[in-house]
Amino acid sequence: MAAIRNPSFVPLVLAIAFFLGWVWHQNILKINLEDKFQRCAAAALKIKREPVKKERELPVISALQSKINNIFHKIEKHIPTIRLTSFNKSTSAKNSKAFISNPRAQYCIGEDLVVQLDMYDYFNKMKTYGGDFIRSRLFSQELGASVSGKVEDFNNGSYFVHFPLYWEGNVQVSSMLFHPSEGISALWRSRHSSLGVLGFQGKFENFTQNAVTECGFKLNTTKEVCEYLDPDDEEAFYCIKPSDLPCDSLTDMKAVNLFSSYLTKEEAKLFQRSNIAVEIPKNFKVINVENCKKYNDTAKPKCETGMTSPFPSGYFYKNIWNPVYCNMTLYTSKEHFIKCLQRKKLFLIGDSTLRQFIMHFTEGVKTTWTMHLTPVTNYLGFNQMNWNSWQKTLLAVNIDKDIYVFYKRHAIPLESFRFYYFKEDKYISRQIDQLGGGMDTIIAITLGQHFRHFPLTLYIRRVINIRRAIERLFLRSPETKVIIKSENTREIHASVEKTGDFHGYTQYLALREVFQGMNVGFVDAWDMTVSSATENIHPPGYTLQGIMSMTFTFAC
Repeated sequence: MAAIRNPSFVPLVLAIAFFLGWVWHQNILKINLEDKFQRCAAAALKIKREPVKKERELPVISALQSKINNIFHKIEKHIPTIRLTSFNKSTSAKNSKAFISNPRAQYCIGEDLVVQLDMYDYFNKMKTYGGDFIRSRLFSQELGASVSGKVEDFNNGSYFVHFPLYWEGNVQVSSMLFHPSEGISALWRSRHSSLGVLGFQGKFENFTQNAVTECGFKLNTTKEVCEYLDPDDEEAFYCIKPSDLPCDSLTDMKAVNLFSSYLTKEEAKLFQRSNIAVEIPKNFKVINVENCKKYNDTAKPKCETGMTSPFPSGYFYKNIWNPVYCNMTLYTSKEHFIKCLQRKKLFLIGDSTLRQFIMHFTEGVKTTWTMHLTPVTNYLGFNQMNWNSWQKTLLAVNIDKDIYVFYKRHAIPLESFRFYYFKEDKYISRQIDQLGGGMDTIIAITLGQHFRHFPLTLYIRRVINIRRAIERLFLRSPETKVIIKSENTREIHASVEKTGDFHGYTQYLALREVFQGMNVGFVDAWDMTVSSATENIHPPGYTLQGIMSMTFTFAC
């Protein structure tokens, strides 16, 4: 070891070493003292010392789940959070008032009519918060004209309803309170209080053995279950496993009414038929609209995929749908459809509101929508008519014109109370993945009515997965035509808690959110059926004509 050349540093080095040793000794001593104290205290109290547990890690949220959550919360923030304490404190349509916000001496085409709604409860006290489910329309019955109103909620008991004035003549206003805000709060809570108000039973078969067990999107059971998982779409469905049959032997499925309700007795009163879709009294009757400036509708382009659909998206005039942002081709005859569909393949994927299309083609196109029936295509392997076996996959062709029309349902959930063949079910996203696409391919999609029984997140997940599948389709076949048809209104007497239109409306908002900015045609069947006051799950007559005409204008 080399000698220390400068002895004056020796005391300094020794002092530093002594100080560091003292600090180390003090620290160790402190730890030992704390440890001994804790052991003594534990022994005195007879407490068993446990190792320190790591903080629980939060589950990782996938990118898909994050998108679902974002859309869900965007809709949820518009839902009132009110607990009903008394029926008489809920909104009363009959006590509420409708009046023109900006009365004028003259009302002109091209302007807006604004109607103010002030909502009152059954004690005749004005409400101090919003959230009521209101449906409004402007119409001229003698002209076959109507348009939906856009409701603006000020969250203080007052609303503006904006009606664009598109035609000349006498018009009337209808504003109906479908459900009070207290009811909307209850319906939202009810929908998300369970895994759904519709159950399922699956039939397992293997040679001579068979069994029927409970199925669902989640099962509250300790029994062994079969999981039917699509990991890419993060979709899962479960059935209780029969004791002596394999999971792969599941063949059939049917829905089961659970007869469950999550409404209180007081809340249930809000949904008695006499309290649904009640007209709000107004202090005016007929308004005369004039063509003051000889208003001419500006030239509009043909309806093309990728266009943004506003709300309201159009209006009926002489019972013909007129989109406000593009020109629609009116399809009224067999020849019109053949011209569009010749040498093409049409895939209809969804529910019975799209099955109407293939029924229309095969069971007779109503030329000018009367009773003159002339089919465009003929069924292959199906000899029934109307709504018989409505769950079945259908194929129809026109050999001479080289037209191929295919209908397939959208997989589970399906409100069918009879067993149907489950093996051929595929999510819409997977059906799209199996299609090559191309210039000769048209795909029309709809879903919604069968999802109203379940939490909204199930629907949001499904439509996001459909969007992702369409994006994959466009990468390989960008010229494929894809049309998204929104769900429509249905019968007022439908079970409000299970299949009511408020559930459909929230799904409609989610659908618009998911497909905005995409190169698809958006057929706003919700807007059309509100405008025409259709109360039928399968819209008839000129409303169906408008829906089909919009669809095939986008397609061709």
